Amino acid sequence: MMFDNLGNSLPLVQERKLKGLAVTSDKRVPELPDLPAIAETYPEVQATSWFAIVAPPKTPPAIAQKLSQAFAEILREPEIQRRWREMTLTPVGGTPEEIAAFFKVETARWRRVIVAGGIKPE
Repeated sequence: MMFDNLGNSLPLVQERKLKGLAVTSDKRVPELPDLPAIAETYPEVQATSWFAIVAPPKTPPAIAQKLSQAFAEILREPEIQRRWREMTLTPVGGTPEEIAAFFKVETARWRRVIVAGGIKPE
């Protein structure tokens, strides 16, 4: 049993070389509509991979906003969207404020896991 990024394992699941049991996103994925999300049974279970572009903490807000807008424009380009879909990635984009809010949610989510599991750094 393993947890893997869907971009890596999707072809193997589609070719039935691997048996998919579920996805760890909050809902089913279009590429495998018959494969349930774990969250359908255990709503608190969600684990997805994500990427973000960040700037140093003291970056002036105007520069951060300009960079954010430039990246959002790139993510809307049809060729970029096509390539990302091929890798089962979903380009989202967002403002600096939206990504900061996302970081807070993810930090709280994984803090609960760490505390509940009694996980300690070695």
